[in-house]
Amino acid sequence: MTWDLIGHEWAVQLLRGHIVQNNLRHAYLITGPSGVGKENLAVRFIQAINCPDPVEPGIPCRVCQTCQRIARMEHPDLFPVKVEENSTQIKIDQIRELIHLFSLTPYMASRKIGLLINFEQANPQAQNSLLKTLEEPPGNSIMILTATTANSLLDTITSRCEEIKLNTVPISITKKGLEQIHGIPADQANFLAHISGGKPEIALHYNQDPVSLELRDTLLNEHRQILQGNSVERFSYVSKYGKDSRMVNKIIDTWSSLWHDIMLQSGKSQAPIQNIDRSNEINQIVNKVDLSTAKNTLNFFLRAHSLLLNNANLKLTFEDLLLHLPRFENL
Repeated sequence: MTWDLIGHEWAVQLLRGHIVQNNLRHAYLITGPSGVGKENLAVRFIQAINCPDPVEPGIPCRVCQTCQRIARMEHPDLFPVKVEENSTQIKIDQIRELIHLFSLTPYMASRKIGLLINFEQANPQAQNSLLKTLEEPPGNSIMILTATTANSLLDTITSRCEEIKLNTVPISITKKGLEQIHGIPADQANFLAHISGGKPEIALHYNQDPVSLELRDTLLNEHRQILQGNSVERFSYVSKYGKDSRMVNKIIDTWSSLWHDIMLQSGKSQAPIQNIDRSNEINQIVNKVDLSTAKNTLNFFLRAHSLLLNNANLKLTFEDLLLHLPRFENL
């Protein structure tokens, strides 16, 4: 683990090779599920490019002022772009400002680097405004974009980037990394590796923020109540959260992980379940549904997620999802 990241060794070796061979691309696109480690990989890559005193070629020291400023997103030649507070999209004005900054001479480093986080959240106008810079980039600049999938971006964007496609990390490797790199006790590391679904950033977030673990537990308890609730109770739940896009997405992610476990168990899969603390509840539901119902229910979650990515009406999408969930008298 030369960059002290959990998993993604192949990506580290590839990007490190670009640095060592002085063969850096002008634009990279790092894709993968939310929480899998895209932003951490990007930051470590930027540190490796800029570190003045690397441990080895392409391996940043991570303790010098340059590395520390990059980690805090405060380096004068690093320009992070993401959805601003109280907004749901990356806007064209943010991209225009980035393009302007790219036209200036680097202040400290040999090149300027733009880090566009979750760029699938950029509206089409913002994406289009980046095209000219990607087509004719200044020689002293690198663009690094992250997104869930390449398909979530305009083809004209993805075709101008080298894609680094990350997948979830095996549970055993996630557990090992949590123990060895972050010093988390074995039992807790095993629990976090499972409930994060092999997504190291989520596992670390749960470890550092006990409130997030409490929220997960609350949402799973509410899921159980909704499955036993009638349409009136489900409409009431929509009214409670239906204007909060972040919470709705969190609910969808949390509940869909449970239904993925239900589908695995219904299909007699040997794959490990994610929600190991909810095994009894999963088995109860498995006894009430067949594999077809489990698959269909999971597909409703995937459909809702896709619709929201494409800016569908939040409340109607959430309402439709809840009304399609099966109902059980006793659970």
